[in-house]
Amino acid sequence: MAEQGVFTLGHGRYDLPWRTLGLTGLTLALYLLLGPAPQALVLDREAIAAGEWWRLITGHWVHGDLQHLLLDTAGLFILSPLFERRPAWIYGAFLVAAMLIQDLMLLRWLPWIETYCGLSGLLNALLAGGMLLLWRDSGDRLYLLVLAAAAGKIAVEISLGQALFSDTLWPPLPEAHAFGLLSGALLSIPLLNGRLTQKPSQFSG
Repeated sequence: MAEQGVFTLGHGRYDLPWRTLGLTGLTLALYLLLGPAPQALVLDREAIAAGEWWRLITGHWVHGDLQHLLLDTAGLFILSPLFERRPAWIYGAFLVAAMLIQDLMLLRWLPWIETYCGLSGLLNALLAGGMLLLWRDSGDRLYLLVLAAAAGKIAVEISLGQALFSDTLWPPLPEAHAFGLLSGALLSIPLLNGRLTQKPSQFSG
């Protein structure tokens, strides 16, 4: 059978990327229902220290303003399909682990950051993991060049102290982008040996 695209499942049938649509819908719904940066859900250092551990997850899915939301959901819609045909448990475990690793890095190494929200760090994790898995599947070094370009962009952002392509109400945090890229690369290491994932030939739900 010929290799099939992310959104197809053989015999000409079109299949929607349900995980991507679900996560994008969740992100949009949180903003529409709760508004920008809901106080109970953002990653808040003092609140987490007081036992509000859910913020380690929810902080990644809420946004500071409409532009922030639209930029991140567009990125999610583009990058999530890189994992759409991988086994569901791998995608779920990757997302949760990437969020928690980023939280640990942010809380440990950026003590001056009191609050944080948004998907940008997680998007960089998806980018790193997706590019490495595509490189493993295809052997095409172009994917490594994309990853290197992303790392270079983040390095420039950190040196300038600001993001290059966004200017939102909550200032972008380039260090969070770096933490995301690093977490995605680290989490991809056990997947690259091919034992947990095989080169996909069809969509898996």
